[in-house]
Amino acid sequence: MSLRMKLAELLSGDWNGPPLIDIGTTSLTGIRASALPHLRKDSAVAHSIYETLPLTPMECIRLGSDFIRTGLLFAPPVMTDEPFTDAFGVQWQRDEGFLSPISHPLETAGLKDILHYPKPEWRNQVQLVEPEFRNAGIVIADAPCPGLLELSFMLRNPWRFMEDIAEKNWKIAAALLDWSLESIVDAYNYMLSSLPEQPDVIIYSDDLGYQDGMFFSPSDFRNLVRPYMHLLLTQLRKLTPAAICFHSCGAIRPILKDIAELGVELINLDTKAKGMNVMEVRRELPASIILHGSNDLCALGEAVANKNKARIALLITELAQSAPVIAGPLDNMSSAEEVLAAIRGAAFIRNFSNDDFEKLRYIGPVRNIIEEAIEKTFSTELPVIAAL
Repeated sequence: MSLRMKLAELLSGDWNGPPLIDIGTTSLTGIRASALPHLRKDSAVAHSIYETLPLTPMECIRLGSDFIRTGLLFAPPVMTDEPFTDAFGVQWQRDEGFLSPISHPLETAGLKDILHYPKPEWRNQVQLVEPEFRNAGIVIADAPCPGLLELSFMLRNPWRFMEDIAEKNWKIAAALLDWSLESIVDAYNYMLSSLPEQPDVIIYSDDLGYQDGMFFSPSDFRNLVRPYMHLLLTQLRKLTPAAICFHSCGAIRPILKDIAELGVELINLDTKAKGMNVMEVRRELPASIILHGSNDLCALGEAVANKNKARIALLITELAQSAPVIAGPLDNMSSAEEVLAAIRGAAFIRNFSNDDFEKLRYIGPVRNIIEEAIEKTFSTELPVIAAL
């Protein structure tokens, strides 16, 4: 069965075998350039802030991924301590290797200034999938820009925008969301129209909460933010037939059903945040929605490396019982050790048959099945990271 057929069965709810695996493709599962600097072939990065690598299809496949990347390419920030300004007019500063916004162009702006704020012109180079690789993996398109709420925060300053909501300054908040919506649709339109073929999956990413709670009350989210998200996703549906993977970090359990009702096919969540236990999240979402990268593939790979059978049994059973799933790291990877763990976790998963996985799902951990998969993994030659 081809990978696209497996994806189609997964989307239709008919696939019960081992999950598809996504490693190294997007800002959600990618590899930061600092983790494997030898893979940085030129100045382009796949994400302007995370500085993830735009891996080639063959590199993704060697990692053990069933997915390959397409999407915009970005010039990396200049490696100095001086601030730089992005395409939206936000100023960023590097601090201990990480970038943080330090200046927001619309922080003190009035309604008129927001309405007339210039939109970015999209002229980025696009990473294309070579014709010979288009059937070698499932093509996943990275998010070309931040999401509605994230972009509004970047332009206004998070605290100022949250004050706008709390103080019922609806005209300002709505103007920022309108600007963001139009700019995001333009970015997706530019990316998708630059591709020779439509991707199989597109990422839409928008953080909606902290590690221990939401940015807004559920009612404020439903009354102000969710209608814009619905409109945005409706616009994306007009641009592409691709399945939509919705990502959000944070403790957003109170609005999980609201997100599910937006009609997305895949959801990528921060299952380390407060109240976001993967099995509890699975029970709250419709069975038709695929959990993407919400099980800890790197932790699974590390447990296999240490032959920690109790930990392995817990993680692989959780993966099976939270199906339908696509396995992947919980976040983009910032060390070679994380990458190696993801590779090993992927190799381990591939040593389960459809019947094995079905037993894990409906019975629970079966010792001989798990032990056999461990031994097969250790007898499998894994790719050497330095040779990727």
